[in-house]
Amino acid sequence: MIGYVMGRELGYPLVLQYGKYVGLTEGRIKLAQYLFLRHGGKIIFMAQFVPVLRSFAGLLAGANVMPWRNFLFANAISSSVWAISYGYAAYWAGREFEHLVGHLAIFLVIITVIVIIAIGIFVHRREAQLIAEAERAMPGPLKLR
Repeated sequence: MIGYVMGRELGYPLVLQYGKYVGLTEGRIKLAQYLFLRHGGKIIFMAQFVPVLRSFAGLLAGANVMPWRNFLFANAISSSVWAISYGYAAYWAGREFEHLVGHLAIFLVIITVIVIIAIGIFVHRREAQLIAEAERAMPGPLKLR
């Protein structure tokens, strides 16, 4: 929740002001917002199960202006599912769970990297079309609230 507020209050203004220096055009910023608007809940849910991404999900959601209620709901559900599944796995596997977690984390990171690369390739190939979709869904210039 703190990450979301930080992303919303600090990240979004920084992206608007300095994004052009790292290749974030207004169209790309709007595309990221559009994707978080359409798929934000899924992104937050999946991020909960990836060790490093879990820490940055709230920050990214805030910086991409994901609606607060949607973030709150997705975060609560995904955190609950993660805690329950982690707890049951620890109970079921006992002491072996400590060894399994390390291997599982590596596996999840590898899968996440592959998925991020695949999504990046998909978005890159369809960037113009997706930006046009985002512009239709959210017409007008980006503004700082």
